[in-house]
Amino acid sequence: MAKKRPRLTGEALDDFFAPTERERTPPPYDRKYTRRTYRVTENIHQELKSIAEQEGVGLNDLVRYVLRSFVRQYRAGEIELPVEEYAVTHSRLAD
Repeated sequence: MAKKRPRLTGEALDDFFAPTERERTPPPYDRKYTRRTYRVTENIHQELKSIAEQEGVGLNDLVRYVLRSFVRQYRAGEIELPVEEYAVTHSRLAD
């Protein structure tokens, strides 16, 4: 016995042309964190990447940890920034 083919009524066709993509919602980690862009040398990037791989953590996780640690140490007075005289062509912080 052959299978019955479904009848395509107007009601059935309404959903046929409905959008197939759902509204995109950010994953949970993107709700907690915001994206920022900072410039670093290729050498620093590679060092951080190497440390992250060695420790088995993600690069973003490592960078968040490093920044959080720096802020805590700075606020506690444990770190003094090596600020140089401002020049238009140079960074205000020594490398």
